[in-house]
Amino acid sequence: MCGVAAILGAADLMSAAARLSHRGPDAAATVTVAGVTLAHTRLAIQDPGDRSDQPFRDGPVTIAYNGEIYNAADLRLAVERADPGRTWATTGDTEVFAAALNMLGPAVTLPMVNGMFAVAWADERHPGVLHVARDRHGEIPLHLHLAQPVAVASELKAFTALGRPVTENNVADVPAGCWAEISRAGITWTRYHKQGCAPVASNLAKASVMLKSALARAVRRRLISDVPVCSLLSGGIDSAAITYELVQHRPGLVAYTARLDPKSRDLRCARETAEQLGIRLVEVDVPVPTADDLARVVATVEMPYKAQIEIGWACLRLAEAMRGDGFKVTYSGEGSDELWASYGFAYHALQTTDWHIYRRDLMAAQSRKNFPRVNKTFMAHSVEGRLPFCDPDLVDLALSLPQHAVANGKALPKAVLQYAYAGLLPDSVVRRPKVAFQDGLGLKTAITHVLPDPGRFYRAEYRRIVRSKP
Repeated sequence: MCGVAAILGAADLMSAAARLSHRGPDAAATVTVAGVTLAHTRLAIQDPGDRSDQPFRDGPVTIAYNGEIYNAADLRLAVERADPGRTWATTGDTEVFAAALNMLGPAVTLPMVNGMFAVAWADERHPGVLHVARDRHGEIPLHLHLAQPVAVASELKAFTALGRPVTENNVADVPAGCWAEISRAGITWTRYHKQGCAPVASNLAKASVMLKSALARAVRRRLISDVPVCSLLSGGIDSAAITYELVQHRPGLVAYTARLDPKSRDLRCARETAEQLGIRLVEVDVPVPTADDLARVVATVEMPYKAQIEIGWACLRLAEAMRGDGFKVTYSGEGSDELWASYGFAYHALQTTDWHIYRRDLMAAQSRKNFPRVNKTFMAHSVEGRLPFCDPDLVDLALSLPQHAVANGKALPKAVLQYAYAGLLPDSVVRRPKVAFQDGLGLKTAITHVLPDPGRFYRAEYRRIVRSKP
């Protein structure tokens, strides 16, 4: 996990790189090649030596890449088929990604990738073109600054470091599942991934078995790391199921949970899960935030959404504790609630909306909400957050399931997951109804005693970052 900035033409991007140093404290560099300047700050997780530092060059292609490719071995084989004499200088995924873009091109490479990423690259065969792409579900943020010359960055604050005002009209997100060729003549977009949601016949018993297998594979794929990893335990079944699968491969796993109300059900369920799995649980105190604390969260996540900001406060405290204990990687359950439409508001929406399309669109919306919030809050303390519920095979399976194979009435909207882990996790967790993290923690109520109108405060703070006019 890293920080990326890039711009058309030759430019000094060191101030942008410095502003993104929290995303990559292990190395930083910039390069101008083929009419494009690339900047990169590195959080070294795979092949942590300097031979995998970026920007990384493979033949005519130079990349600045942020993320993890979980099927790098498959890409490596594809490159070797295209170039039988290929030798490898590193053991990480950066070289593989660069080589694939070089030898296979983006139209072939990007749909093959199982991973989370935001990438900018230059290709000497196409001078004066900045290429950018984002993973299929938008787990990793990548922002565009549309003023000439066009620039991209992992966080909006990199643009302000370059003296570029950030307004509603001149910034946008690189869409999930898309890549672009940016030149002085304009931007050409290509969608390389379109999420399907075609229904299949199934039932709860069959679906729960398939889901258990899919989540186990998703976690195994995400074990790749040359540095220590930890996990999150919120007290709900999503993070508990991920932690269960992690423990099968990392028996000495350490898990972290947030503690505001020492009598909360969240905390009690997290403790019971850790005890049953035989792992150490670190309880991180999350104080009631001040207005200044919440303003800093808005500046970190760079969005105005109430739930994301309030959850973000706890995430920042957890990330700080993890990093202080030497961890660079953690695992989180984001994406699960969208796949099962287990939010309270979804029940009413589904009375008039197609079950499959509703969940597909709800999942897609997280490229602007949950997923960048996870990324930015944990990366604020140089911790990478991995999301097994975003695994392509798992998402395809989940969105194909009929409603009766997922839910068991209004009270059990994610019964498929509960059935999958019955007997493997504490009954108190498996049978527990959905509770929003900030509610279960007691944070949402506590904040109302600090801010009489939290939503208005968050919107005002966001307007300090993204103005309506230059």
